[in-house]
Amino acid sequence: MTLSAVAVVRRYLFELYNDGNVDVVNEICGEPLARHSADGIVTLTRAEQIARIEKDLAAHDPKFTVVTLFGDDSHASLTWNAKRLATGEELCGIEIFQVSEGLITDVWNSNYFEGSWS
Repeated sequence: MTLSAVAVVRRYLFELYNDGNVDVVNEICGEPLARHSADGIVTLTRAEQIARIEKDLAAHDPKFTVVTLFGDDSHASLTWNAKRLATGEELCGIEIFQVSEGLITDVWNSNYFEGSWS
């Protein structure tokens, strides 16, 4: 059974980031995975995605909470708050995920903002 887009994103946030289980990338991320921003598109292999996340985890030890998470068969919208335990910095952001056959293929995200969604 293929997980819904929302269920996949929940795994991305909690198992991958909050629990630090980078092996989850191999289960829920497409190869390549396209990251869209205002500056352009970056495509990453699973190995590159793991390296990016490991670097972030080591530097910041972020812990995320969900503000909103909803979607349909192929997309999930996530607004989140995070605290970087390494520095105490609080950030928030919004991301849109495209999921196909249980794999995240694309992520659109704006810059992160200091503070939290209220």
